[in-house]
Amino acid sequence: MTSRQKTIIFVIIGIIIGFIVLGIFWRRPSTKLVTLEMWGIDDSPAVINPLINSFSQQHKNISIHYTQKETASYYDDLIKGFANNKAPDIFMLPGNWLPMFQDKISVLDLNKDKDFNLRLLNETYPQIVQDDLVSNNSLLGIPLSIDTLALYYNKDIFDYYKIPLPPQTWNDILELVPKLRKTNPQGQITRAAIALGTSDNINWSADILAELMMKLGSSMVDKQNTNITFNNWITQDDTKLIPGVEALKEYTQFANPKSKYYTWGNNFPNAIYAFSQGKTAMIISYNLSQQIIKQESPDLRYGITRFPFFGFENIGNQINYGRTMNAVVSNRSKSQQAAWQFLKYLSSQGVSQYYFSQTKNPPARLDLISSAMKDSQAGIFASQILTSRNWYQFDFQQITSLFNKMINDINLGNISADQAVSSAASGIELEWRKQLTNQ
Repeated sequence: MTSRQKTIIFVIIGIIIGFIVLGIFWRRPSTKLVTLEMWGIDDSPAVINPLINSFSQQHKNISIHYTQKETASYYDDLIKGFANNKAPDIFMLPGNWLPMFQDKISVLDLNKDKDFNLRLLNETYPQIVQDDLVSNNSLLGIPLSIDTLALYYNKDIFDYYKIPLPPQTWNDILELVPKLRKTNPQGQITRAAIALGTSDNINWSADILAELMMKLGSSMVDKQNTNITFNNWITQDDTKLIPGVEALKEYTQFANPKSKYYTWGNNFPNAIYAFSQGKTAMIISYNLSQQIIKQESPDLRYGITRFPFFGFENIGNQINYGRTMNAVVSNRSKSQQAAWQFLKYLSSQGVSQYYFSQTKNPPARLDLISSAMKDSQAGIFASQILTSRNWYQFDFQQITSLFNKMINDINLGNISADQAVSSAASGIELEWRKQLTNQ
């Protein structure tokens, strides 16, 4: 073989190899770099950023920037973000906010997704998660925590009055009011027994009132028929009652100067701060309030017990009002698939366990609840998760406003409890049907 022939063969082989290499290069999928923006409220960057960093090590093409927003302005920030086309790719939503933002959420099809389906959700999360986050076989988001309402009590005040155990029933609370209430010579209350009865200076007053209605047996709402049910008659222990009316009476009696259980009013500061300052012996609030109490009074000795139940026996009496906190994906995001990858990562057991250890927010996963119940900070709240329920709120702002109006109307003596409840139910139904008509 001549040198010229050899050269030709080498050239041909080189060309073939070149085509093979180019073919491999062209077939190799290009890795697209994705940057996601995430907004939250309760969790600091110190909690979320380590989770983002861990996720990014596994998905090097996905970068996530987290911003903690102010609670008071968060709703407006989200609305402005969507209006200006600057909404985050991922954002946190409490469970009762989900209906208002459902048209802005990228959902996961549980019939088609390879990682999530309805059976897996049933095995992983309690009922409240399915109620809040599953709609028409679609998953709206991933729950990070489930908070419940519980009773906080000042241990120093209880010790002073030789009360060894906290109240367990509603009657127990009523019996403690005259003992724990403190007045001056003019008959003015200087220390409340419990912060209940008003709306403006009590955190989550609408949630507390709703839980009382649910414990008295109300289903709150008939979503299928667009009806409010807390104003319906029911039979409880052979007694007919309207849960909404009875709950409103029970709640507002603490702010009624004519009641023997009068112990609170609008002259007191915000309930959580009043408790931190020893101006009330008890409050009903979420686990989230412990962060505020520790900031305000780090040395305060307080205990937490379950939300008090009524004296009769029924399943509803064991129900607790629950508040899920959820990560959702914006349907305006240009990288919805990548955003959902991060949400799925957040849902895993290991990540959920780490999140709980850092925040002490009661976990959403069933397999973490038992260990969380043993935790000194979150235990009581975790113990109520399995019986926690929410109720469908088409517009949480309007509903909260109408619940607060019920409370204020009673405190001002404008109308009776029956009239207040009937008016609120009618108002909610009217606004709900208007919304459905405008869709």
